[in-house]
Amino acid sequence: MRYKYNDGGRADAGYKGHAGDCVPRSIIIANNLPYRKVRADLDEQVKVMTGGLCQSTQNGTPTPVAHAYLTALGWEAVPMVGSSISEVPARGTYIVYIKTSGHWACIIDGVVNDTWQSHVTRRTKDKLSRIYGYYRRNI
Repeated sequence: MRYKYNDGGRADAGYKGHAGDCVPRSIIIANNLPYRKVRADLDEQVKVMTGGLCQSTQNGTPTPVAHAYLTALGWEAVPMVGSSISEVPARGTYIVYIKTSGHWACIIDGVVNDTWQSHVTRRTKDKLSRIYGYYRRNI
């Protein structure tokens, strides 16, 4: 697999420093949406789905919130628990949920678009991350 640095427009939107924003970034990259809009949408959805206990996705987005948002955009989940990230189809756009790191990333035509090489790990013999599965556009 190849890697391309892509922050999903985070810096251009005026955000600085570290954030647990892998879910919004992967959604933004896969759907070519504006960073601020997706962050605002997810922040609102996390407030609703947690009864107001959580106010922001700044430190991560709960999986049920990510799933609800993606399915509303027309994506479907493909469970592949424990599979290698290399098993994601080579053609097309996918959002993967990486088991090895609890991280989400976007893969476009076999290229990991992320802020770091999240497909690589020291935890497996083949040095490739394992995934819970991925999302693909519902056809």
